[in-house]
Amino acid sequence: MGMSASQARLLSITSRMNDIELRSQQISNTKIRLADESEQVANEYTTALNKTKLTYTDYSSGQAQQVDLTPKNLSKFGYKLINRETNEVFSGNVDAATMYEMVESGQFYIGEGGEEIEKLINEAPKGNGGIRYQPKWVAHTFVTDAKEITVSGNTQMAITSDTTDLAKAEAEYNAKTAKINAKEKKLDQQMKEMDTEHSALKTEYDSVKSLIGDNISKSFQLFS
Repeated sequence: MGMSASQARLLSITSRMNDIELRSQQISNTKIRLADESEQVANEYTTALNKTKLTYTDYSSGQAQQVDLTPKNLSKFGYKLINRETNEVFSGNVDAATMYEMVESGQFYIGEGGEEIEKLINEAPKGNGGIRYQPKWVAHTFVTDAKEITVSGNTQMAITSDTTDLAKAEAEYNAKTAKINAKEKKLDQQMKEMDTEHSALKTEYDSVKSLIGDNISKSFQLFS
């Protein structure tokens, strides 16, 4: 192989090696993103496993019946979900697990008794650019001097695991994990093939470089 041909071959090998190194870095970055995705999937599943709710043991039927506590049925047992800052009674449609999170956040508490006050609040959108909306008066309930009720201070209340969506969460976790594992396996195979190709190119690179060095040495000897 002549000097020019050897130099051209060396440049070609170098270009291919650089391309492999670039693709290898891209695969490494993809694997990092997959690791982050895997961690997020695991965290979502852990959250589902640790999901809890408030329950109430109801004896009104003559038998003990455990009922999930929600803002909608609290009044049945003489309680209210109250906003700690505004004293407004919350009556939104949320499930037992969400209500427990609201209480745990400290923003709301379960209250008993107190003086209820009804207030009409205009919930119509505010006018903008000359647009006027008809008033929409909605009754809101506020309470003062309510007694705060805690689970530890009430024998009929309890914190229990919420397994309502556990089967769905487990199925989603398994499906997402299998998908991530399949992607990682494919990337590992690509990385292995590129490592083999890079190693072969490195060997050829060293061989061609050595050949160029020998040709240069012979040229010096010829003209010396």
